[in-house]
Amino acid sequence: MLQKLFSLGYSKTFAERYYELWGKRALAIAEAMEKPLPRCFRINTLRIEVSQLTKLLNKKGFQFRRVPWAREGFCLTREPFSMTSTPEYLSGLLYIQEASSMYPPVALEPQPGDVIADMAAAPGGKTSYMTQLMKNEGIIYAFDVGEERLKETRLNLSRLGVINTVLIHKSSLHMGELGIEFNKILLDAPCTGSGTIHKNPERKTSRTMEDVKFCQGLQIKMLKVALENLKPGGILVYSTCSLEPEENEFVIQWVLDNFDVELLPLRYGEPALTAPFGVELSDEIRNARRFYPDRHRTSGFFVAKIRKL
Repeated sequence: MLQKLFSLGYSKTFAERYYELWGKRALAIAEAMEKPLPRCFRINTLRIEVSQLTKLLNKKGFQFRRVPWAREGFCLTREPFSMTSTPEYLSGLLYIQEASSMYPPVALEPQPGDVIADMAAAPGGKTSYMTQLMKNEGIIYAFDVGEERLKETRLNLSRLGVINTVLIHKSSLHMGELGIEFNKILLDAPCTGSGTIHKNPERKTSRTMEDVKFCQGLQIKMLKVALENLKPGGILVYSTCSLEPEENEFVIQWVLDNFDVELLPLRYGEPALTAPFGVELSDEIRNARRFYPDRHRTSGFFVAKIRKL
């Protein structure tokens, strides 16, 4: 079993970790990550109705299946030519987005009039989906430290017709300087990206436990700042594209231990792990969700929905 994981290119450290976490299923997860994901897209209801665009695309020969958790989301089953070359894409009627990445905005349930922080916004996929769900009303403060990535975000938001978002070229660790209490916060946290092997195969060997610990430290800092700037009763959605419990369940356990919060149930995905590597965690952590390539046909993904009491 371990030999098969080695043969796929995984380092000894991570092959052994994954076998301890999932047993024989670790190979199924690893093999699923060797295959490209279907191209998925989200219809931009700021510019067109879902039914209108699906009909237009069907006439051009595109076929697709619905993303279960996203009313506006679809994954292609037939792409007669590149979707990114269509007038529909170029004019902002749709946005290319992985299915798992559509879930955090849906889980946050943004409404018109909300005041939201997107703590790591580039390149704008989740930001623009939140805007869509808000009908371009309310306001999103979208933070990112990468200047080039913010330029890409600005272009994406412009193409999609987003007008309720303020882009801030600064780490969201400084969001308290704005003096705003947010009623909703999205933290799609920087992570090791171990759930994205399908597009980043080098991560099988390039990641180390030091990388995991570094990301965990940053994630805890960001969660602390998020909860300090969230209104009582407000909602925080935390997500990563990592498979590592240290970046997922363990940081959520830290939140439960240090803040007066509750973890709200989510409908889609598998329950999060409550005893990874034999470490007993709060049973409440089952309310968080994991997505796996072998069962959900998505990248490896983690989502937790937290209410501040």
